Amino acid sequence: MYYEFYIDVFFVVNLLMDFLVLCLTNRILQGTARPWRALGGALAGAALISLFFWISKEINTVNMLIFSLGAIFVMVRLGCGLRRGKELLTGCLTCWGISFLLGGLLYTLPLRAGKGILIFFTITFTAYLILDTGIRLFKYLKGKAVSRCQVILETGGQKMELEGLLDTGNCLTDSITGKPVCVMEKSRFSSMLEKKQREKLESFCSLNSTEGENLGGLNPRFVFYTALGCERGLLPVVTAERLIIFWEGRKISISQAAIGLSAAPLSPYRKFEMIISPKILDS
Repeated sequence: MYYEFYIDVFFVVNLLMDFLVLCLTNRILQGTARPWRALGGALAGAALISLFFWISKEINTVNMLIFSLGAIFVMVRLGCGLRRGKELLTGCLTCWGISFLLGGLLYTLPLRAGKGILIFFTITFTAYLILDTGIRLFKYLKGKAVSRCQVILETGGQKMELEGLLDTGNCLTDSITGKPVCVMEKSRFSSMLEKKQREKLESFCSLNSTEGENLGGLNPRFVFYTALGCERGLLPVVTAERLIIFWEGRKISISQAAIGLSAAPLSPYRKFEMIISPKILDS
């Protein structure tokens, strides 16, 4: 008994499967990677697995498992843009889990339904939509339980309304004032400042200047923080004139609030724009 192996069909099928798996992985991890990046990772994965089957003299469980793990690592590294150790490991495990679920859905279908490349693609996309819908539903239900609040930030005569997220994991405290630190995107905060102030703040955050000259009462400084993939980082913190939080029918006003400035986006779809420390509600 022998089998005819069509390398072009094998490549296209794996390209499609890898692309869908990476898209689902990015959705679960809330990654900011664009679809074209997932396509690049899928191309690398499909090329590697096709090369493996083409040049391998003997295929067994051991070398197949080793090669699959390596291919997943490359796919996640390229397709999801994850670089740090813990993030990369989480991405690989998520990618492997999605591959298992997607393959399981295809396996449960009748064997005769898989005959024909168009039918196979239709079934694959159906399985993808099932998983994608399940992930969206889970995130929606999880989001309903997330503590959200409305926030008004005032500084330099400017006022900005933001969507806040009450995060029990935010334990940051300003070492100078002793106040809890709320975090927002640096670009959003900078939009409230004058041009000269924005330039000076950017210079300070980039460690090009150790003094916060021409920044008025912002009093910029750094605090140490720990996060996933960063054991000890520096977060620039400024002082805002007033922070008003609307929480469970209460209006909580904090003067001279400590605001941490994040260079990275807090939420890929702007579901929230500021991370609120629970300690601030009792301050």
